[in-house]
Amino acid sequence: MRVATRALLALAAALVASATLAAAGTGASTQALTPTPYMGWDTYFAFGSHYDEATVLEQASNVITSGMQKAGYRLIWLDVGWWQSGLRGSGGQIVVNPQHWPHGMAWFVRTLHGMGFKVGLYSDAGINGCGGINQGMYGHYQQDINTFAAWGFDAVKVDFCGGDDLHLNPKTAYTQIHQAILHDTPRRPMLLNVCVFPEPGQVHGYPPFGASSFASWSFAPAIANSWRTDTDVGSPAGVPWYAVARNMLADATNKKAAGPGHWNDPDYLGPNLGLSDREFQTQFSMWAMLAAPLMVSANLSTVSQASFATILNKQMIAIDQDPLGQQGVQLQPAKVSTAPVDPAGEVWIKPLVGGAYAVALLNLDGSTTLSISTTTQAIGMQKAASYKLANVWAGGTTQTSGLISATVQPHQTVVYIVTPA
Repeated sequence: MRVATRALLALAAALVASATLAAAGTGASTQALTPTPYMGWDTYFAFGSHYDEATVLEQASNVITSGMQKAGYRLIWLDVGWWQSGLRGSGGQIVVNPQHWPHGMAWFVRTLHGMGFKVGLYSDAGINGCGGINQGMYGHYQQDINTFAAWGFDAVKVDFCGGDDLHLNPKTAYTQIHQAILHDTPRRPMLLNVCVFPEPGQVHGYPPFGASSFASWSFAPAIANSWRTDTDVGSPAGVPWYAVARNMLADATNKKAAGPGHWNDPDYLGPNLGLSDREFQTQFSMWAMLAAPLMVSANLSTVSQASFATILNKQMIAIDQDPLGQQGVQLQPAKVSTAPVDPAGEVWIKPLVGGAYAVALLNLDGSTTLSISTTTQAIGMQKAASYKLANVWAGGTTQTSGLISATVQPHQTVVYIVTPA
């Protein structure tokens, strides 16, 4: 990971903590929309900007037949590309391409609702969007939100490519969009995802720190249900391992901003897009430990059975969806066999309802197997004569007097649910 990125993350952690707590406290009005992190399927890594009505309906059917919907993946999200033309009518209203959406957007949403899904779509805070010119909502915030409500959408992701073009202030722009949702006609609550994705200086030296993804936590909890915490973890071309590790670290920086109703968002899950089965299992594990939204973005027709087994793991999903809503944290230092403190071996912990803990033993090294361990005392568990260790991925339960350990392969994560015996 880049030293500059780590330094900026450290600076983010040093920003005024009261801003986070105050924002989180005022987000209660949105809690009912996503009391636990939302779960679903998104178009972006799967199809980029090239998809249509039939494509999405086929993928939604795959969400059902694969068992994903039953497991909790109940949000279908249209990302960049649904409004490829960027055309508006004489009154400023969005004009949708009938070749891509032959039955219209209202029919499309009703159909997905009838299949048991919630439905989201994409826009941008500026004039343009990340997919092309005139695909944003600047100058039409209330009009476009009203249109989305009339169509029946349940969620909106608002990107910031066009916002950066105009050098908009993210807090101001997203607050205006939030107000448009609160006052939409017809009245329809909508989940809001703040997608300020660039790191500081990422796009031709812009944005500054305060307008980057590293700063969204300072305002978004008060007005949104989730916000991006780093740049994209991947693209339709692939999801690289280094980006998974980077986004995991960034997402962990401001854990107090997250909680029921509003969540840190490290970006999408990318099965079979360049990660090995072991690496994707680690991405899924750590997103769950971070209480992140679980949005799978891949062509489900080509996803492997091994990846589906990861996506459908009931215990890992339960860790992510734990109603306590606490984001996992890294425990320092980790004890590993190769050195007293090895930066490649990490221990992460997440408190769960009822006094249990999820413990993730993570090996960031790509070539060395590590023996990683911690103890129930170190993670803060209540003292007991013995404890049960339920191995989430390997299955089975063992007992311990306090030691929590595993041999962890390169880029693997071993996850235990630890409870008093």
